Parts: sequence; C-alpha cells; structure tokens
Amino acid sequence: MRRVWMIIGLIMAVLLVGSATVLARGHRPRHEQTGAHHRRHRVRHVSKRHHKRSRHHKRRRHRRHRPKKAPTRPPAATTPTPPAPPVAPAPAPGPCPSGPPGSTQSVGATTYALEGMDTFTKDAPLGSFAQTTNNQIVYVGDHGMSWTGYADGWTSTYSGGAEGYQPSTVLSVHDGTLDFHLHNDTGGNPVGADPSPLPGGNRYQTYGVWSFCEKLTPADSHDLADFYQAPLLWPATDADSPSAESDFPEANLAASDFSGFSHFGGSGSQDAFPIRGVIPSFTADQWHVYTQAWGPGFRSYYVDGQLVGTSTHQVWSGPERWQLQVEPSGTNDGDSGDVSVKWVWIGTPTS
Repeated sequence: MRRVWMIIGLIMAVLLVGSATVLARGHRPRHEQTGAHHRRHRVRHVSKRHHKRSRHHKRRRHRRHRPKKAPTRPPAATTPTPPAPPVAPAPAPGPCPSGPPGSTQSVGATTYALEGMDTFTKDAPLGSFAQTTNNQIVYVGDHGMSWTGYADGWTSTYSGGAEGYQPSTVLSVHDGTLDFHLHNDTGGNPVGADPSPLPGGNRYQTYGVWSFCEKLTPADSHDLADFYQAPLLWPATDADSPSAESDFPEANLAASDFSGFSHFGGSGSQDAFPIRGVIPSFTADQWHVYTQAWGPGFRSYYVDGQLVGTSTHQVWSGPERWQLQVEPSGTNDGDSGDVSVKWVWIGTPTS
C-alpha cells in the first residue's frame, strides 16, 4: 500500500512539472510578440517622424522661393512719412517752340546744310553795333558768323528824311538774345536797326532757307505802333527789288497779324500770305520760329514749322542778302519796347 502511494505521488509530481513547463513556454512567445510589436511600433513611429520632417522640409524650401515680405511690426509712435510730392514736368528746352536746327534742316521737299547760325550767347553791350562805314563788321557771334548793318543816322522807308536807324543805342546781345531796344533818339525820333549777317563770310547767296525765333515785348501800355518790321531778302542791286524782294514776317508792330510778301514782275506785284489765315490764334508777342525757304520757282513761308503760303510767280533767281529790318513806321506816339531774337539759322540747299 505504501508502494502504491509512492507511485501516485511520483506521477503527480511529473504532471505538475510538465504543466509548469508548458505555462512557461506559453508566456515567452507573448513577451516576444510584445517586444516585436514594440519594435515595429518604433519603426513606424520613426518612419512617421521622418515623413513629417520630409514634408516640413519641402514646405520650407517652397517658402524660400517666395518674395520676402517685410516683417509685421506693431505701429511705432512716430510721425508718419508724408506722401511724396508730385513730380514736376521737365522744363521746356527754351522759350522758342523749337531750338535751332543742327547741321541740316529739311523744309518742304528740300534739305539744307548749315551755312551760318547764331544763338547769341556771346554778350555785346549797347554801342557794340555802332559803325561808321557801310559793310563794317560790328559783331561776331558764338558760332563765328559776322554781322554788319546800316550805320547811325541812315534814313529809313517811312522816316521822312529823318534818322531812321541808330544801332548804337538799339542793338545789344544779352541773356541769350539779340535785343532791339526800340525808343526815340535824343531828337525825339523813333529809331530802329537793320543788322545783316554774313553766313560763310558772304552776305549774298542764291536759294536757301532763313529761320529765326522772335518775340515782341511792348513797354508798359505801349503797343509799338511807332515801329514797322520787315525781315527781308534783298537783291545786290536796289533797282531789282520790285522783282526780287521777299519779306517775312512783315507788319506794323501794333498789328494783330503779320504776313509774308513775295514781290515779282518789277511793277509792284506781290503775293501776300497772312499768318492768321492759317493760324487764327497767332500773336507776335509770343515766341515763334519764322522761316522762309527760297528755291528755283518758289518762295515758301512757315511759322513754327507750319506752311503759311508759297509763291510761284516769276520767282527771282539772283543772289540776295538777309536783313533783320526794324524801322520807324512814320508815326511818333512815344512808343517803346523790345524785339528779341533768340537764334538765327541760315542754310543752303544740298542738291
């Protein structure tokens, strides 16, 4: 009996050891799975963090390619910046509608090459234009062109035998202009001047273009009715003038309109071209560029580049000289004032 209980005890001991072994083996796989899961979770976690850093890195690179903006700051307790003042327009190149041409000028269908010019930047006081003999050079301008004219005491068209020209007290160059200071002489007579340039050293040429910029300035309430203007082309022989004279712009200086006049035929015939017939708003007290062009069979007159008229009647074909003639008109009301010339340009046809 004792032996039986020993056998039963031995069997129970074996059963208990086997059960413990099975339980121990079953717990270890669970632990390993847990560890494996933890490792996979860590891998996934690392993968997610890496993925987020990669996306975030891409967004930062994208932002770096955008224009940078000024950082937002709280308003400062300072005076706000005033708005920028309006930009003023660029000043005009000068008082004239245009400056003098360069080495060439195209007028109508013809191109002219520079023969002589003056922009009057070389000052000359009153008295500089005084002369005692005809054709005496009294002034050489800033571009080397010489000037002569009528001497003091010469009579003029409407002076009735009295003195009509007194360049010594009328003409000067200052402030970039040739100034005709129109007034009465010591004898109470209105006096003007008649300067004449020598382009290329010679007063005379056949065909060409003559341009100048001018403005009238009456003194106070006077209207300059005592004076008459006729810048003109004049032939070498006075007797030919009824067939050859060309005046532009011509008028009494109190007139509202100036004209171009082309004389032809030798018997007093002329073509007249009033400026206001083309430019109704024309006034001589504003700066204007006056141009006359002369060629075979035509004389044309322009104001500020606009054609006023063309004469084709028996056009003179001999040499002529240019004179900027301003003379007494035949009346004497004590008028005074100035005629200002900003520049002159003389050209010869290139073909």
